[in-house]
Amino acid sequence: MIHGHTHYMSLALEQARLGLERGELPIGAVVVNDGIVIAGGYTKEVAERRRLVHAELLALEEADRLQPFPGRRGTTVLYTTLEPCMMCLGAGISFGLGAIHFALEAPSDGAVARGLAAAPDANFFPAPDVSSGLLREESRALFRLYCEDQPAGPDAGMGGNAG
Repeated sequence: MIHGHTHYMSLALEQARLGLERGELPIGAVVVNDGIVIAGGYTKEVAERRRLVHAELLALEEADRLQPFPGRRGTTVLYTTLEPCMMCLGAGISFGLGAIHFALEAPSDGAVARGLAAAPDANFFPAPDVSSGLLREESRALFRLYCEDQPAGPDAGMGGNAG
């Protein structure tokens, strides 16, 4: 059954809520191909005490492992609750995503405008279509809850130096 964009973003928000319940930044993502959710995840920086475990990257890795891949990569869509960083945007482009929809802009480290401007024009890694703002306020509300519960900031549980 094919659902609308709001449905898939609500599933990404469910992933973000799972992360929030576990003390993580409330960032969730799902990967959809031909109307079917084929992968999903939430950020796991606190649980794994690592930095490269962003929701988008984890979901894309899960989808990338599917053998055979269920459909065409160029029609695959990533729904994420926060604007992807440069790493996750690059992974999406390398994966061959057809589109990325994100809920909330990330002025400090969101990479969509910068990353797509720098993306090569080659057909090998075409830039995905991107849209923002879908269920923005719901995503913002999860970040408010996180900030209320984590006054020390996102690096508090990671140990070591930030950055």
